Amino acid sequence: MKEPCFRCKRPTYFNDKMGPLKDGSMFHKGCFKCWICGTRLSLKTYHNNRNDNTDLEVYCAGHVPTPGPHDPIPHRSNLLFSPKTKGEYPHNLMRPAGPT
Repeated sequence: MKEPCFRCKRPTYFNDKMGPLKDGSMFHKGCFKCWICGTRLSLKTYHNNRNDNTDLEVYCAGHVPTPGPHDPIPHRSNLLFSPKTKGEYPHNLMRPAGPT
């Protein structure tokens, strides 16, 4: 079974596909465009929405959603458990506070 294109849901073939992307999605070369302006993208020029993990669309550099000044910092699990912080990241929202 050919993997479906994320945008048009039709099967992708080897000579006309882009991906897989970081999230595993595939696109046709013609469907791999900015969601806002329709500019054709490449694997080096596409951007994902880092503020909303459920938004799997692709964007160009000019239209990628950016956080507002009062939006929370996006979750980065590599900061929570990195060797430098040893899991003592001050804003650890993943693990509930243990019994004291």
